[in-house]
Amino acid sequence: MIFGTTALTSSVPSSTRPRPGDEIVVTVDRLTYGGQGIGRAEGLAVFVNGAAPCETVRAKVRRVFRRHVEADVAEIVQPSPDRTQPRCQHFSEGCGGCTWQHVTYPAQLAAKQAAVKDSLERLGGFRDVPLQPIVPAPDAFYYRNKMEFAFHPKGTLGLHPREAWYDIIRLRECFLESPLALAIVKAAQAFVEEKRIPLYHPRSREGFLRELCVRHSRGGRETLLGIITGPGTFAEGEAMAKHLAGLDPGIKAVVRGIRQTVEGASPLTETSVLLGDDHITETTAGLDFDIRLDTFFQTNSVQAERLVALVKEFAGDVNGKSVVDVYCGVGLFSLALAATGASVVGVEIVESAVAAARENARKNHIASAEFHAGDARKVLAEVLPAGLSPNILVLDPPRAGAGGKVMRRIARATPERIVYVSCNPTTLARDLVELGPFGYKMTAVTPIDLFPQTYHVETVVALERA
Repeated sequence: MIFGTTALTSSVPSSTRPRPGDEIVVTVDRLTYGGQGIGRAEGLAVFVNGAAPCETVRAKVRRVFRRHVEADVAEIVQPSPDRTQPRCQHFSEGCGGCTWQHVTYPAQLAAKQAAVKDSLERLGGFRDVPLQPIVPAPDAFYYRNKMEFAFHPKGTLGLHPREAWYDIIRLRECFLESPLALAIVKAAQAFVEEKRIPLYHPRSREGFLRELCVRHSRGGRETLLGIITGPGTFAEGEAMAKHLAGLDPGIKAVVRGIRQTVEGASPLTETSVLLGDDHITETTAGLDFDIRLDTFFQTNSVQAERLVALVKEFAGDVNGKSVVDVYCGVGLFSLALAATGASVVGVEIVESAVAAARENARKNHIASAEFHAGDARKVLAEVLPAGLSPNILVLDPPRAGAGGKVMRRIARATPERIVYVSCNPTTLARDLVELGPFGYKMTAVTPIDLFPQTYHVETVVALERA
């Protein structure tokens, strides 16, 4: 059955509601944070995968909810001026590495800027948001310094399709990380097929090899390979490491990581060096950072430099001032601020990251930064006891945001200025609402694009006490 945009009444009676497999003709208004295009068929919002803004499509219904429909493009009736030919052959196969290769880069930037504005205004209830133009990436392809590829019996090694973590697309090309990364993937495919190493299947939970991680330092000067396996003897480990390392002299480290649990995102329980070192070195903001297999670091080296510059700009003159950096990771912002004269206290829940932050401080001869391990909801009570007010507080929480308890603890410490770095505009809006009753007002909001070809956007917000 085909529904037109006038075929549905505002009340959407069950007899006329579309069903999975039906088709809807809809004009897409804009792109959403989440990657879909959104339009309306009378009474229903229609979220369309694969659509571009301002185009009319025939969309095949996938799922139906009370007030909205999820669908996929079946036919482009009137193409958008912002539509472009995807560069990668896997995009049409539903590869999960990209969501917006079919949209021009200027249109991607506009959608991300709008997503930040919409989240702050609609979800946060803020008005007169001091939104500055988004900072574009200089390279829309070959920008990532890290990617993780999945082993799978069906396709050997590749990327998961969108919304299908149990399946795999065997990688033949990719334009996100580097030509070297693709060469490493293809060499790994050939090696494991020749050696017949059992590959992990996320549904059966059987198999040995699970993921291959490829990490580069700036400009690809050094490369670290991580081979993630289940527990047990890895008889082919050294041979595989030598085979892959022979592809490029810049491959300085090949490390095995063991994941004990069936959860794909669970932490590694053990790491061991198969060849070379256990780390590579990244340089950002004039500082050197040791990057290991399990180290979190911004995955766009060029934009990470700009991100640090934004944080320093929004923090202002920190010379001689006290700074608290919550969710500090390996010390990216902490050390950059300490290097300009601040006295910094960093807080991070991941103990290995805290150890790395301390080592990075020693490596860069910075004595004015100290780091504490623990959950911010608890450790902040020790770092920010009653009566202690830092001059500046920086936070860079995970995608889920900081949460009300942490935000209220921060506000009660009454820092003069707060710099919030967010990778999710929806949780950013929710967290900023918590600061309103304490008199904090936004003075600057700058989105920055770290992830071209996807809907993800980073945002840096400066707040001051009114």
